[in-house]
Amino acid sequence: MKNSQKLGGIKKLQQNYKDEDLVQQEQICQELKDEIIQMLRMDEDHVSAKDAIIALKSENFIESHRATIGLRRTLSKNFEQTELIAKENELIPILFHVIQYGSTYLIKLEAAQIISILAGGRSEITRIIMENGILQLSLSVLDGNQSELIMLIITILGKLAGESVRYRDSILQVCSMEKIISKMDSRYKSIYIWCLANLCIGRPSPRFDKVQAAFEIFAKVIMEEFNQQNLKMINDAIWALGYMIDGEPNRIAALINSGVVPQLINLLPMGNFVSILRIFECIFYGTEDQIKYLLECGFIAHIRMIVDPKSRENSGDMIQTFAATETLFKVLSNQNFLVSLFRSLSDDNSNLRGDSLEVIGNAIQHGTNEDVNQLVKSGLIQYLLRMLEIANEKEIAPNHLKKGLEILIKIIRKGEIKVKDKKFNQYFTLFERLDGISIIQKLSSYKQDDVAKYALIFKQEFAI
Repeated sequence: MKNSQKLGGIKKLQQNYKDEDLVQQEQICQELKDEIIQMLRMDEDHVSAKDAIIALKSENFIESHRATIGLRRTLSKNFEQTELIAKENELIPILFHVIQYGSTYLIKLEAAQIISILAGGRSEITRIIMENGILQLSLSVLDGNQSELIMLIITILGKLAGESVRYRDSILQVCSMEKIISKMDSRYKSIYIWCLANLCIGRPSPRFDKVQAAFEIFAKVIMEEFNQQNLKMINDAIWALGYMIDGEPNRIAALINSGVVPQLINLLPMGNFVSILRIFECIFYGTEDQIKYLLECGFIAHIRMIVDPKSRENSGDMIQTFAATETLFKVLSNQNFLVSLFRSLSDDNSNLRGDSLEVIGNAIQHGTNEDVNQLVKSGLIQYLLRMLEIANEKEIAPNHLKKGLEILIKIIRKGEIKVKDKKFNQYFTLFERLDGISIIQKLSSYKQDDVAKYALIFKQEFAI
């Protein structure tokens, strides 16, 4: 699948625990402890896979540790060595044996780090890792309580899940999401969230009952106070949620009930813009009430800022990539979104109506003829006229009525440009059929002079 979220390099993993402190806790004599610590402090020469295999098979305590530490360092510095490792099929089963039965906790960790490095390599190596029983080994480690080793196993599973949906589904079948979550350690929280996210993404999506346990965890992560330290973790959670809800109304309801939607809107300028938009796109396949909830949370106000050329600089880098631009326009052209946007024109929420008018106005002003045609086909003229018609029944701000008239004028002008003949302007024909002339006539005597003036301009321009 190769669409997994990235995890930081192996050096970041090493920083989560201190090797020398672990050595001091080992149940071995001080002389051996000192010798191992000396190995850790020295930068050993290159160690090949063959040399490591020979040393590990010898079961010599010192040489086994020296070879494992050296091989981990070799691979950390020269990842290309993994291609040679793939040819040494004997190494991975030996490392698995060390992880399970190693003479010290340190050598278990070193062996697990080597597997973690290899798991992020080529598909041939990940195949060997899977075929040699990593899932059974993982289950055994997860049943224990060695937190650093469990963290490394979680890292390996996350990388394998990101390699293919087949591996992802195999992991979920053997190592349940609940089992992984039960082992979460606050010291390694970001690694766990990254692994859980990789177990949720990809097409086809995993069965929801297999990953549902992570839903609430992702929601809680998103609700955390945003800062540069947890940015990656929050984005992982957002990425996963987008795959999990997948347009299902029941899952959308769970998302809304979790309270994360307003937070996601606030994260638009800072978080993973594309992933957040994809979540919102899923909501647009939900119920009318679910879509309206999203709009009322301020979605339109944020989108207005993004698409408005005058304030485009405020959006930073959000739409500077093809994926972001493509996703944005895919969301904005969603039929359910458009209908909800147009319905907002007659909503009692004045702020929502004002933001909707600005978004529509920018779309008409800067959109292509095809863009405008799609908006008209989706009922824009009808909804604009509805807003203008109810002006005498409910309180509609005069500036909103003026904006609506201005948009209507621009639409009909675009229709004239498109056909270069007023008589065959399909937009004006639709306007007439929807009793638009009568509505404009009424507005020409509206109580607010500015509105009446715009209505008069409309009448003069189109000779009605």
